[in-house]
Parts: sequence; C-alpha cells; structure tokens
Amino acid sequence: MEEKTLDKKYEDFIDGLLTQVNDLVPKDINKLQSSYLINNMRKSARVLALSMQEEKVFSKLDFLTHCTYIQVMLEWSFHKEIDLFRSGIPAKHWKPIMQKIWATMWDVMFACVENQATDDVLLNVIEKYVTKTYENAIDELKAKNEITPETGEKAKEQSNIKIMAQELKIAVSAYKWIKKLIIMLAIGISTGLAVAFIVFKLQLLGIVIVLSLAIAINVLMITNKWIQ
Repeated sequence: MEEKTLDKKYEDFIDGLLTQVNDLVPKDINKLQSSYLINNMRKSARVLALSMQEEKVFSKLDFLTHCTYIQVMLEWSFHKEIDLFRSGIPAKHWKPIMQKIWATMWDVMFACVENQATDDVLLNVIEKYVTKTYENAIDELKAKNEITPETGEKAKEQSNIKIMAQELKIAVSAYKWIKKLIIMLAIGISTGLAVAFIVFKLQLLGIVIVLSLAIAINVLMITNKWIQ
C-alpha cells in the first residue's frame, strides 16, 4: 500500500513546533520518555494534517487555520502524555489512552468545522472532551482491575497544563518585580546624581535646599497618610 504524502508546508510547520518542545519538557521527564513524547506528537499531528488534505470538511479552512488546529492537537498531546508519565499507570496503557484522546480531538475538530465554531468554542470544547476522555479511560482501567483506585485518583489529579500555567504566572510576577526594582534603582541613581550636582555647585546653599526638599517630602507623606 502506497504511503500518503504530506504537503511540505505541513511538515515544516509541525517540525518547527516540535523543535521548541525539548525546552518545554519538565525536568522530571527522562530522555526516553521525552523521545517517546515527541514521536507521538509528530505522528498525531501528521495524521491530522493528512486528514486536512483529504477531508472536504477541512478544505473550507485556510492553511493558517489548519495550523491552529494542528497546534491545538500538539499542545494537548504534550500535556496529556506528560500526565500519563506521572500518573503511575503502567506504560503499556499509555498509547491506548492517547489514541482515545487523539480520536476525541479529531471528532471535536471535525464537528467544530462543520458547525463553523469560533476558535474560543473549539478550545473550550476540546478541553472539556479531552479531560472527559482521559478520566473515562482511567475509570475503564480501574473497572478491569488493571490499576488500583489509588493510582486512578493520582492519574486524575495530574494536570501539566495547570502546572505550566502556574509557573508562567510566577515567572511573569518575578519579571514585573525585577522591572520595578530596576526602575527604582534608576530613579535612585538619578536622584543621587542630581543631589550631588546641587551640593557641588551651590555648596552650603545646596545642602540647605536638599534638606529643605527632604523635610517637605516627609511632611507631605505624613499629611497624606493622616488624610487617608
């Protein structure tokens, strides 16, 4: 059977996104898992891109919208695969669970295109059904005694997407704090240079002016505090 060829523009887009993945893989994920993750992400993205080339429904969309859908597929593949790595679920069950998640995402995307859903609707529905599919797959394993109830609960508690969102929030807060500190230091240095210039130029009179300004600022601050 002849292998289907994926258009180079899709290959390039997928490869471009995957080159960024290594920097995003958490430190607790080993090299073997990382390689497994990236290979699965590539396969799932290629399957979606191939269907976009062939399915008439997806032909309604332009290439940039196709790229948005592929990126959504890759992002959720990334997060749920990492959740499985951390879940305690035996490795033999990872692929079957991910296959259910990929199938769910494809179905949701197909339905969203048919119904002309907005990107916001797509993202919300994808998140809802990916989470539901993941949890249902865990419940099936528990029902078959393939995993313990404790492992099942641990698996459901995993959420790499929330962890990364929290890390990003902390990083943004740290950046804002550092930026504020730099601004305050710059103001302090500028003020110090201005004071030094006044004192140097006006000598005794300059000292009197600086002290008077300092007293005035303190009085204003105290007055403002009492008014509040």
